[in-house]
Amino acid sequence: MRLGPFTGIVAVILIVVAFAVGGSTPDVGDPGPQIKLFYHQHDTRQAVALYLLALAAAVLVFFAGNLRHHLAEADRHGWLPQVAFAGGILSAAGFWTASSITLAMVDASDKRRVGGQAFQSMNAISTDFFIPFVAGIAIMMLAAGLDTARSGTPLPRWLGWAGIVLGVATFIPWVGFFAFLASGLWIIAASVFLARPPKVKAPAEPPVAAPAE
Repeated sequence: MRLGPFTGIVAVILIVVAFAVGGSTPDVGDPGPQIKLFYHQHDTRQAVALYLLALAAAVLVFFAGNLRHHLAEADRHGWLPQVAFAGGILSAAGFWTASSITLAMVDASDKRRVGGQAFQSMNAISTDFFIPFVAGIAIMMLAAGLDTARSGTPLPRWLGWAGIVLGVATFIPWVGFFAFLASGLWIIAASVFLARPPKVKAPAEPPVAAPAE
């Protein structure tokens, strides 16, 4: 059994758990002292959430590399496999950056010299910092979908078309949020299909020699 593709499933699970553990955070318009108090009172929970998200990003890189490998095997001279891999890297970098911003607020929550204005700024950045990892996932799905819809391998064509639709929809305001949520299902489905053993073509039968006269 090939374990590489299952990194996609692990990444999705870790991301979901990370956001669930992190829970609801202060809004952009909340006062600075309230934001600072929140991260001071929930420092352990937020630290666990950011660690899980950082770990998920690392696993996502391995999935993106495995996806690129399978796409490149079916499309040896194309450039879309590299674009799909780049999308995965961009998304991972976005998750790592988001984790770092949260870490900064957790670390500074018990520091007297760090005022509320600093927390307002960091919280505003943290709340709206989603474009890199959302866009990265969209690019990965879109490139993999285009490559698969054309060749029919290594994923089924219907999954390729689903990747195209979700990838495009992610860049549409308001619709993009739901497309990003559905991207987790796409990654899980892709992981399952990539984990399947490749189909072995039956050897061609040798030509039958004509009987001698």
